[in-house]
Amino acid sequence: MTSVGRPTAAPITCTDATTPSMGRSVPVATLHVAHVIIAAVLCVLVLEGPLWRAVGLALLLAGAFAPGRISPWWLLLALAASQLRRTPSATDPTFYLLLAGVHLLHVLASLTRLLPWRGRLEVRALVGPLWRFAMVQMVSQAVAVGALLAFRGERGAWPGLPIVAAGLLAVVALALGRGVRTAGADAA
Repeated sequence: MTSVGRPTAAPITCTDATTPSMGRSVPVATLHVAHVIIAAVLCVLVLEGPLWRAVGLALLLAGAFAPGRISPWWLLLALAASQLRRTPSATDPTFYLLLAGVHLLHVLASLTRLLPWRGRLEVRALVGPLWRFAMVQMVSQAVAVGALLAFRGERGAWPGLPIVAAGLLAVVALALGRGVRTAGADAA
């Protein structure tokens, strides 16, 4: 089975009707732990003051260990809302780390909500989501740098920015479309 833009993987073979053969795999708990570590680092890095850090860490723990009650996306909202009190700067690495980190947390949260803690996941199943993450980050980081450099506190300093952003999105759309056609041809 293929998804948008993901390279196709070799078909899964079975030794008998009940025991599927599995390639290199990792425990699903690895994804859960990675989600918790990345979220904790972002909370400490981005959230200001002990109260907001405590709220962020509480949302992190609730979203990680009780995702049915508290959605992990509440933490993403808190992290993004923390930027409303900051003045963005093209030289501030925190903004770029937050941009990539929130997106990576979204990808990990999407996977961890579907997979049980005790399960195993083939490494090749992560190729598609990580490839899409890299493609989206390539565009969003470039647009963020351009926007922060273009506007530097002035309104409308670079009127061509929307055209550049649309061009970058078109390149990614073409790359993803090519990946879909290639994947469809491989599957046929």
